[in-house]
Amino acid sequence: MLYGSVEFTYAEPFANALVVDPACRSWILGRTKFSAFAEEARLLHEEMRSQRSGSSATWWRSHFTEKCRCQGCSGQETDLLAIFEAATGMCFALHFEVKQPTDKFPTKKDKAANCAIRAQCWAKSAPKAVVPHGDAATVLLCSASKLAEYSPHLPKFESVITFEEFARAHPEATLAF
Repeated sequence: MLYGSVEFTYAEPFANALVVDPACRSWILGRTKFSAFAEEARLLHEEMRSQRSGSSATWWRSHFTEKCRCQGCSGQETDLLAIFEAATGMCFALHFEVKQPTDKFPTKKDKAANCAIRAQCWAKSAPKAVVPHGDAATVLLCSASKLAEYSPHLPKFESVITFEEFARAHPEATLAF
């Protein structure tokens, strides 16, 4: 069985929608600090794919580096990474933490805070397998039923999108939910 296969089931339709559906891409960007670029930003998924190793099955999944030993990078990964280019040429990234409905945040490390540290670290100096970009934001993608449980972690993300909210807005993209 694929590591994180349940998480993958929730993340993959979201990543696919970013690629194939401009309205969905705009909707997602509109919920971030990059909302001003929602209508024009181009997803750099092909560039991301070409920068990854040949053994990477996806352009978006499980980005990490061990070259940087900061608190955000060391032993940590970004579940879903999407890098965009605005019409101005500015590149920016969205780091998604994907929490499938039975998932919990670890108690021994502050994964939510580390996601923000990693996003800013990579915006300053992207790892070799990551397309360079000058700014980044973090997004928690999770089930609405977990919002109360996750409440201590929510302020550490710049945006929160629930699977249910996404499914209502884009039912064609979420057959797996």
